[in-house]
Amino acid sequence: MGIIKFYISLSLVLLVSMSVFAQETPTVHKINGNKYYLHVVEAGNTLYGISKMYNLSIDEIQKENPILAEEGLKVNQTLLIPVTSDNKKDLGAVVNQTEEFITHEAQPKETLYAISKQYNTTVAELLKANDSIKLNGLKVGDQVRIPIKKVETKEENVTLAKEDSLQSHVILKGETFYSLSKLYNTTVDELVKANPNVSLREGMAIRISGTRVPVKTDTTKDKLTQTLPELIETHQPKAGKPLSIGLLLPLSPSFPDSANPTLFQINKAKRVALSFYRGFEFAIDSLAKRSGVVLKLELFDVGQDTFKVHQLVKSGKLKAFDILVGPFYTDQFELIADYTKQFGIPTFCPISKPSKILFKRPNAIKTTPSESMQIDAIAELLADKYADSNLILVNSNKFQDVTNIEFFKARYAEAIHLPDTSSKEVVREIKLWDINEETLRMRLGDSGSFTLFVPSTNKVFVTKLLGELYDLKFESKGKLNFRVIGLEEWQRYENDLDVKQLHELHVTMPIVGYLDFFDYKVKNFFKHYQTVKGYEPDRLTLVGFDLSHYIITQASYNRAEWFETPEKFQFSGVLMDYHFHRVLAESGIENQSIHLYEYKNYRLKELARWPIQKMK
Repeated sequence: MGIIKFYISLSLVLLVSMSVFAQETPTVHKINGNKYYLHVVEAGNTLYGISKMYNLSIDEIQKENPILAEEGLKVNQTLLIPVTSDNKKDLGAVVNQTEEFITHEAQPKETLYAISKQYNTTVAELLKANDSIKLNGLKVGDQVRIPIKKVETKEENVTLAKEDSLQSHVILKGETFYSLSKLYNTTVDELVKANPNVSLREGMAIRISGTRVPVKTDTTKDKLTQTLPELIETHQPKAGKPLSIGLLLPLSPSFPDSANPTLFQINKAKRVALSFYRGFEFAIDSLAKRSGVVLKLELFDVGQDTFKVHQLVKSGKLKAFDILVGPFYTDQFELIADYTKQFGIPTFCPISKPSKILFKRPNAIKTTPSESMQIDAIAELLADKYADSNLILVNSNKFQDVTNIEFFKARYAEAIHLPDTSSKEVVREIKLWDINEETLRMRLGDSGSFTLFVPSTNKVFVTKLLGELYDLKFESKGKLNFRVIGLEEWQRYENDLDVKQLHELHVTMPIVGYLDFFDYKVKNFFKHYQTVKGYEPDRLTLVGFDLSHYIITQASYNRAEWFETPEKFQFSGVLMDYHFHRVLAESGIENQSIHLYEYKNYRLKELARWPIQKMK
């Protein structure tokens, strides 16, 4: 299935999906001295979903709406929803419901465990139904699908509203039964009969007698299936023509004004872009001709905001390219990928960004694995190599680390084939409010060998923990030994960490694109580049070179098939390896190739690769 076919699948899902609950606070109506919201029942609604939407119990809704006991829940009914202190302040987080799922929007400080309790289901069931959250962890605003069949409640409460054969009308200000009878060429008596015990209120829906609409099976999907492939096809470069590549990079330096001539500078982001461009171009100059591939490269300076990107999209120039690389900034990249997906043009994000940039962008290709992907790799590594060791998950008690902790427990449970086990039972966990010798001894004892996973990005917590563990090890005189596994983020404050501590604690971390000068490929590249260019490359030069090399390789050997399914083709470069994976059919692909390094003999040495192979 090609890139654009994934887009088609997404379009179909959107077009035939059930109705969506609005999240805007509805109008409050005063009826018989009480305050109510008016909820018009739509296709896909259930009593359970409505109760969650308004933070009410099902009994409260049924009490105010005796028609439910008489007729059951029907499309076009107007339900009286009591206004309470809870739902006046904050409506529920339900944003959508279909025959199979309720969709819940993740709120600040909310966890998967809390959501599972709210809906009477389990974390394992939520993870099964939400691949993107399984991969990236739970973030505020995520749309969490709740499997209705896995919700523990009465069957009638999750039964979909029945279709109504009568046309509905939403009451406008000033409308009466008389004005509606004239509008629809019926009588007041017929309208009252179709809407018993109803007092008209603006915004409510009523049934219109004499306008029966037969309930049909929806054929929208079948029609779309027949017509869309005729309109949109997978992007393929024209045979015999050069492969056209567009680079969208922030290159312009900041120029001084007359008052302050010292402002001239090339900032860090632009230096990164310049280095990347040099490496990308170097691969084309040195490899393209030998491979027999004819490439046409065009560079666009898109700056740092969206203005230039909007102008570029408006110009229509991007439609002519076979492949696009960049931009570097998130809002720019998302704008470009949203535009180019209609043409099926593969669009690369070559630097580290959250996986959310791939969501609903099937043409987007992310070359650096996310932090969640790295935690996934660690979970499998620990399950494979350290399942029988004294494995301990260290909880920093920092809010910023909660998502990483919960995600790891879920992924580790799956890696050791316990997907239905409570997360509390998966791995031993210690919570450290205060780090000192006493608290560590109390939790670890006086002897033993431990593997500690510390999924924290809090610099103060990490540095203090490593220091205390180091002191504890030496005070125990060899009775205590540790392997500490951390995150790639730790490299950013490597200068604040003691090399002896890193070595003695066997600190291990995932690193994407580590510049290892002991690697012969890196040494040879540096030597050749300096000979040709007269100056040394840097890490981003190699990143650009590897991506360009990858594109040239696929254009040479797998051109037609690569444009159809790019995730099928892997690559090993000088610095970067590409092992792409598409988690969701309607979204983009992400590189999941991760190398894990440990401090050994006072340097970083490769310990394992994921998921391609394990190092001996």
